[in-house]
Amino acid sequence: MIKRAPEIKLPGLLRLAMSGGGDTNLDERTSYTGYARFALLNVLKVLGLGRGDRILLPAYICDVVLLPLAELGIEPLYYRITHDFQVEWESVELTPGTRAFISVNFFGVSQDFSSIADFCAANGLVWLNDNAHGFASCLGDQSLEGFGDFSFTSFRKVIGSLNGGRVRINNDRLLPLKAELDRLNGLAPPEPRLRYLVAAALRTAGVRLRALPDFSDPRGFCEDDLKGYQLDDLASRQLRQSEEAMIRQRRRTLYQALEVFLLTTGRKQMLPIPRLLREGNSPLVLPVLAANRDMWLALLRQACRHGLDLHTWPSLPGPVLDNNICGAADLWGKMLFLPLHQDLDAEAYLSLLEKVLDAV
Repeated sequence: MIKRAPEIKLPGLLRLAMSGGGDTNLDERTSYTGYARFALLNVLKVLGLGRGDRILLPAYICDVVLLPLAELGIEPLYYRITHDFQVEWESVELTPGTRAFISVNFFGVSQDFSSIADFCAANGLVWLNDNAHGFASCLGDQSLEGFGDFSFTSFRKVIGSLNGGRVRINNDRLLPLKAELDRLNGLAPPEPRLRYLVAAALRTAGVRLRALPDFSDPRGFCEDDLKGYQLDDLASRQLRQSEEAMIRQRRRTLYQALEVFLLTTGRKQMLPIPRLLREGNSPLVLPVLAANRDMWLALLRQACRHGLDLHTWPSLPGPVLDNNICGAADLWGKMLFLPLHQDLDAEAYLSLLEKVLDAV
């Protein structure tokens, strides 16, 4: 089975437990927590945002990003994204009470950061850089975490840890807020490990209790949990041992191998978006467009049958899905995402992908 993140087994967890403690206090600008959504909540608190305030963000967004806003009574203002996951500026509308702008590095792909910075500066907005998908991703030589007034990263999505999120303060003027941010993040309890440890034990024994789910249901994966937990110590140790350059290189190599395969073998069932990956980007997935709706469904069905974690994304916010705000629901029904991670073998992956495509 090809999954979307590395899966650690019991021997690996034991090695982590016996290694040195995970020190996450090496960067005076960065505050750690279990989940980026919880970090976002605490950043909004230290900024003093609340009822009556508004935040601009893409309509094509995971519903969990809305949880901190709803918790504080902040109204979302949606904008559209382009075919290559950039801000469509014609759709961005400022209204009274707008205090911040959320940009998203979709799947680890960098944005037009200079345009976003100029827009936020011109309109007095706090720039919140959602880098949840972008651990180890760069633009050239600069980490994507270095953009925005605040930048949020979910490294758990890339390294397969129990949890793991962090927020970096890039704006010197806002750095005095870090002490209170650390305090709020530190108030959270530890996340229970039992399910994670049981899953690792089952993987070690070669047992899988669950097949891949049905990703064709747009309401099948909605979440309402802010995940207010501390960074797990084992996750911290796992992060410390991660080699970002290696992760980036392996993910890019696999992305390019899959892209070349789809473009050069005459396959029309799914096609990658051309020239999406920028120099230095570390891709979370390979986004593909299905040929049509029937093919979209057939690909999901056959991928599940063959053990390939081809999936949809995101779990859209309910109002966005119900009203197709900024065309986000239409986009959801066209896109599929081939999983990538640094431990996958390209040859075995291509063989499995070929079987899936032959079956539709």
